[in-house]
Order: sequence, then C-alpha cells, then structure tokens
Amino acid sequence: MKESHSRMKTMRPLKADLHIHTAEDPLDRVGYTAQDLIIKAADERFDVLAITNHHSMTFNQDLFSFARERGVFLIPGIELTVKKRHVVILNPPRGKTFSDFASLLKWRRPETLIIAPHPYFPSTYSLNGYLLKHLNLFDALEYCHFYSPLINFNLKAIEVSQSYGFPLVGNSDAHFISQLGTTYSLIYAEKTLESIFSAIRNHRVKIVSRPLSSLEMGSIANRFLRMKLHTKIIKRRLRARPRVRRFIDQDSYRVTLSS
Repeated sequence: MKESHSRMKTMRPLKADLHIHTAEDPLDRVGYTAQDLIIKAADERFDVLAITNHHSMTFNQDLFSFARERGVFLIPGIELTVKKRHVVILNPPRGKTFSDFASLLKWRRPETLIIAPHPYFPSTYSLNGYLLKHLNLFDALEYCHFYSPLINFNLKAIEVSQSYGFPLVGNSDAHFISQLGTTYSLIYAEKTLESIFSAIRNHRVKIVSRPLSSLEMGSIANRFLRMKLHTKIIKRRLRARPRVRRFIDQDSYRVTLSS
C-alpha cells in the first residue's frame, strides 16, 4: 500500500472517462459521434476514454488511431444488458454472448475490466440487489455524475465500496456532450491497458466530481426522458421485425495486454 501511495505522488495521473455513449449507440439518440467526442475530450485534455454504447462496440483500428493522434488512449468498451441489468465491460471478448451473470463470470479474464455502472440509481436497469449477489464478478463500481447536494444515489455505492474493498471510478455516462467532464477519474498509471486496469484494481484512482445544480439536473433529466421516449418508439418498430441475437461484433478490434 505504501508503494502504491508513493507511485501516486510521483506519477502524472491520466484523466479518464470509462462510460460514454455516442451517436453510434443503437438504442439511444445521442447527438455527437465518436469522433466528435474524441475531439472534445482532447480539447479538455482527457488522456483515456472508453465508448460504451449499448450492445454494440464502437471501436476499430481507424478510430483508435484517430484518438491516439490527439493524445487520447481509446479503450474498447460496451454496455451490455444482463438479466435486464446494465454491465459495462472494457476490452470485451469478440463473438461472445452472455445470457446471465454466471456465463459472464465463467468467462472473466484479467485483460478485461468489468464495472458496475450507476449501481444504485432508481432505474430498472441498475444492478441494485444483483450487485451484492454477484460481487465476485465486478472489478470496480461507478460513481456517476448525475447527483446534487440533496440527491445522490452514489452514496450506496460508496458504502458498498468501503465495506467490500471495491475501487470506485468516476464516469459521466454521458449522453449529451455537456456532461463530459462533470465527473471523471484520475488514474495513476501508464497509458497502456495493462497499467490502467492494474491501477484501477489496486485503488490508484481519484474521482474528480462536482454536484449538479437543481437547474442542471432538471435540464438533463428532461432531455434524457425525451431521448428515452424516442427510444421506446424505435423499440416498438423493432418488435415488428424478426429478432436478431445480440452479440459483440466479430470483426471488432480488441486490445491485448501487451498493447
């Protein structure tokens, strides 16, 4: 532990957001593309990003290079729905499907990081009780940006983190570009996948965050609900079509620990 604290004092931390959505998301109507996000993040001096669209990995070598040219290390990511609950997987496997938590746990690998996103937020897609039932599945818990001085659904996540020794990572879960930078992580690591994942697992992370004002929360909630309404309309249309099994794109580029 002393060695970890000593390294944190001497290293320049990486500014990171590991849970963001873009226009390539098949479920949500996001107004900015992956390239738009990378350009904005570079302007705000982010070092590390993970685009985690629902059920679809927005990542390839061209996008990785586009980010690298701007000083941003792009990590492959996805937000899956497992048993109707959201799970964020960084550097996920290609061609794998996970029907339940047991199948995801069986596959779990060191070169992949599994985050519990917004675990105790009042949403049917939040883990809530599933988190404690499947604690050995997760590497970290998320501290999400959407809170105010009076309302903070992250508090339960902090309690679980302290009780069970889980690291917390600060993410925006951005669906609107203005959400970028409201909450993020400072990760004390080299700009490699292995170093970043190791730093998170070993608690070499600091969260930078600020509570939103009532006006900001109201505005975001209103925009988010309107976006979800649009999503529901799309889902109704999709139900009329033949079902397609959801899977991680076989052709997606995957980073290895040596990258």
